[in-house]
Amino acid sequence: MQGQSKHPIFNDSYEIMTSLGEGNTSKVYQARDLSDKTKFVAVKLLKEEFLQRDAESITSVEQEIQILQGLNHNNIIKILGWGSDGKVVKPSGRVIENLVYIILEYVSGGLLFDVCQTLGGMGEDGGRFFLTQMLDVLDYMHGKDVVHRDLKLENILVDE
Repeated sequence: MQGQSKHPIFNDSYEIMTSLGEGNTSKVYQARDLSDKTKFVAVKLLKEEFLQRDAESITSVEQEIQILQGLNHNNIIKILGWGSDGKVVKPSGRVIENLVYIILEYVSGGLLFDVCQTLGGMGEDGGRFFLTQMLDVLDYMHGKDVVHRDLKLENILVDE
């Protein structure tokens, strides 16, 4: 890459633009593809303390990857890559290596939780619009013997 970025660089391929959120297991960032500056992805970096908790933690990450690879539905985030060789180069030049990561399709609209907070009540038509899509996805997942286990407004993304 030419010149120094004011943003961290992930795996020499993505410029980390902003944080999208953080949970107990990971932090998720919006990142721009350096080879196509119009393309964005979500980079999910697994927290070291989560991975070191117990053997089940690593197994759960492996299962998440395997499940996402097996799902192909318009309303389910697509997995684009993963690994345990993640590297972040900070603008200061500091390098953080051996990160466990998952690269996911980026969805620009934010969380359904935030939409509900902003809009308040959305009426029957609005509720039916979202519920129909959620039921379609759940039906598809259950047909693949996959159960979500953490279905809540904070885990549902909305596109434009």
